[in-house]
Amino acid sequence: PSNVSSQTRQQEQQQGNTADEQTRRQRRMGRERLGGYLLFKLLLISSVLDPGTDDLLILFSWYMILSFLRSLTHLAGSTANRASQSGQLPRPGTLRLLVAVFICDVVAATGCIVLFHEAGWHLILLLTCDCALVAADAMAHIVKYFGVFMEEGHRRRMTSSEEELANLRERSREQLD
Repeated sequence: PSNVSSQTRQQEQQQGNTADEQTRRQRRMGRERLGGYLLFKLLLISSVLDPGTDDLLILFSWYMILSFLRSLTHLAGSTANRASQSGQLPRPGTLRLLVAVFICDVVAATGCIVLFHEAGWHLILLLTCDCALVAADAMAHIVKYFGVFMEEGHRRRMTSSEEELANLRERSREQLD
């Protein structure tokens, strides 16, 4: 018995180490992806606009905010997808997060238009393009979220109808006997 329990503990430790290792790998990949995204955007903007140091800092902050919104959208979407794949309903917090991200994205795009309207439409379009992509992602995840609830409602109605049909068949058999 003690040998079996020690093997069980070793297996649990190995599973815990694997989960920790996977979490660390995901975090590292997320940081690398964020760094790559910011570097790409800053190189793109600096080659198109030739900004000064102050402008580059503003653009860096802008893309940090957008990458944060994009990460939140991805987190909420993957949480909803994981829940629906496991046969569960997504948590209500998922929808709240997606709606909050969408609202923040619209506010950011509006702020960009207000702040940079003197710089010209080319800059506004360049900066708000990512806002449109984040908004499209958020809306796609919101639609999927409601789709899961619609599927669940349909599944419940079908189960209820099948149970009712089974009950009717059973009653008709009893009446025939």
